[in-house]
Amino acid sequence: MSSIEKAILGALGGFSAVLVKFLGQDYAHVVAHASNLTADQLLAYQVGYGLLTPILMFLGGFVAWISDERKRIKIVALAVAAPAMITTWSGGHKVDSVAAALPGFLIPTAHAQPADPRQAPPLRNPDAVTQKGTLQRIKEGVGVFFGYGGEPKKYWVIVGSFKDRDAAQRFADQVNAEDKTLNAWVGVTTPGNDYYPVIVGDYAYLSQAKDLRQRALATASVKEAYLSTGERR
Repeated sequence: MSSIEKAILGALGGFSAVLVKFLGQDYAHVVAHASNLTADQLLAYQVGYGLLTPILMFLGGFVAWISDERKRIKIVALAVAAPAMITTWSGGHKVDSVAAALPGFLIPTAHAQPADPRQAPPLRNPDAVTQKGTLQRIKEGVGVFFGYGGEPKKYWVIVGSFKDRDAAQRFADQVNAEDKTLNAWVGVTTPGNDYYPVIVGDYAYLSQAKDLRQRALATASVKEAYLSTGERR
């Protein structure tokens, strides 16, 4: 068997390791639960796999090329084993405390998610890809491949904000009078933010939050509704 044949078999073995990782670890997020991922998260998966798949295929091809093995099945096994050490380590979704301990160039910054909409910046269009630099895109893509930042997030649906709490409560009551299933309620203020948010429903995954937002906008009272991630930045 020629060295070129061995390298090709090795590259296919490396691709097999990536395919097994995707089916075993990321399929549910990217396909089954795609409706709960933002456009940025879906793009991060594309960047991560697009960048690291050729690298792992090269690793498999290199291992096969330098080996003295002549049997095809053993060459493929060797080629799968080398990338598999990386894909196995990269499996699952890491907790923030572990993420914070890894090098900054390898993963995106992790954020805690408090169940408190007061601290949440608005996310008006989760289906739009935000403007980010190439390096940041690569950083997020590699992070998602290694299990950071790819899990579905939850959102608040905010339909108004008022400086006067009584006015906020009246607005919440008005929304509930039109559609009591929205369960509108009033949040509280925080230092530096003296507005009372009016929120509908509970902390929900993206597909549920978007449905809740549409239901809120269908009422006569709500003129604007936006999603908020609840992340500390």
